Amino acid sequence: MIPDRLAKPPNCDIPGCLWFVRFNEAGDAEPGTLEDFETIGAPREGFVWLHMDLADVRTRPLLARIAALSEDARNSLCDPVDHQHLEYSDGMLSGALLDYERDLSGPTSRTDYVRFASGAGFFVSARRLPMDSVEATRIAIDRGARLTSPIDLFEMLTDALIDGLGRKAAELGAAFDRVEDRIIDQRGRQARPALSAARRDAVRLARQISGLSTTVARLESIEDVVGEQRDNDLRDAASRLVQHAGALTQDVASLQERARLLQDELNAILNLETNDRLYALTVTTMLLLPATFVTGYFGMNTKNLLFAEEENGTIYATILCVLASAVALFLMRRWGLAGAPENEDQRPGAAERRDRPADRSF
Repeated sequence: MIPDRLAKPPNCDIPGCLWFVRFNEAGDAEPGTLEDFETIGAPREGFVWLHMDLADVRTRPLLARIAALSEDARNSLCDPVDHQHLEYSDGMLSGALLDYERDLSGPTSRTDYVRFASGAGFFVSARRLPMDSVEATRIAIDRGARLTSPIDLFEMLTDALIDGLGRKAAELGAAFDRVEDRIIDQRGRQARPALSAARRDAVRLARQISGLSTTVARLESIEDVVGEQRDNDLRDAASRLVQHAGALTQDVASLQERARLLQDELNAILNLETNDRLYALTVTTMLLLPATFVTGYFGMNTKNLLFAEEENGTIYATILCVLASAVALFLMRRWGLAGAPENEDQRPGAAERRDRPADRSF
């Protein structure tokens, strides 16, 4: 059984801190101390991970005390953000990535941003609500994952985020399966709400993955500086992340194409249902039109009206209505306006055409 080394979030009484973890040179994790916090940014063996809660009013003043953070890094951690972004300057990586929130039952459908800043020997992250990728990374560290540098932590965090998006894509695939089953079972109208919700989620997921892939891909263009191993490691990590996100992008693109095909099929089925109902309404109207004419004719207040003086005039008028409708039905069937449409094999002369040899002359 693997021991849970960080079962109790180590925060060493730092205001607004959710956990503070120190990684030794071998990559093993252990709770950090106040001394580690005061020396963030100083040369050390291994590195530290500080995770902050932005909902705590003490977080921003505390982040301002960390001298190792640049102004851009503080802005990435604290300022409002409405898009995914990554910035790398003077050896410091900072940015914000869109992720799904997490509650006691697991990832939810709500999204928010994971903010972070990483330098030599430290990784600082912040969030307003529990995020799926951060929790998944912490669980992996609890179970023995070894990280030897902040770049490894950034890669693990982003990989966890992409894996979470992959699970969302798998859920969307299952939702499309259920919609397809309803369409096949001729329950198209029941499938409409589910298909609309799934298509909306697919569009949001595709936008999120595309933004993530484009953002991370910018790290691949870091200039190659001789002797800067950190830049090379970051560029290699970005290449692996882009490859991971690219495979997911193709999967989501396939889901969107499948959603469009299902929508087209559903629209075709609903159009057929509408046409059938309009056909039935048209036939009913045409059948009742002669009878309506008869009743309107006998409703005229004129002299010498037919059957007006007859004792059984109502019966005669009723019979006339029925005969008028019967004649209308006969004419409609004769002209092919009523009844089921004929198949190709049922049309006159179909057998003769089928048995007749093909004309191969040119």
